[in-house]
Amino acid sequence: MNHVFEGRPEIWAGIECTINRLKSGYIDQLALCGHYEREDDLDAIADLGVTTLRYPILWEKHQPVKNGPINFSWVEKRLLRLKELNIEPIAGLLHHGSGPAFTDLLDPKFPELLASYAKAVATKFPWIKYYTPINEPLTT
Repeated sequence: MNHVFEGRPEIWAGIECTINRLKSGYIDQLALCGHYEREDDLDAIADLGVTTLRYPILWEKHQPVKNGPINFSWVEKRLLRLKELNIEPIAGLLHHGSGPAFTDLLDPKFPELLASYAKAVATKFPWIKYYTPINEPLTT
């Protein structure tokens, strides 16, 4: 089936964005590959014809401290750029990780804490229609 998005063929993509928790801290793939510093990555993705992009709004990155402020400043700029490029985001909240250091997958409050973060994202960005709340749910 040939789908069309605003006159263009529909092409979906995603940025690999795992934040791995290790005994000594975290390894953030977006930091390792330099995506946080390269603002033109989204333009390059748009040049490929991408119409829908799984994009990270990762809990570990934006709310590292329990009950602390959520800092959406970096991702807000990127999401606004996606809008300018007519790329529909699919918000990824937890990507093959275990959340911020103040919780973990065995924490009985983990679902409630993740839901609270998801609500904050949905409130901040009400125009986002699609979510991958937990990518890799069987291994996360």
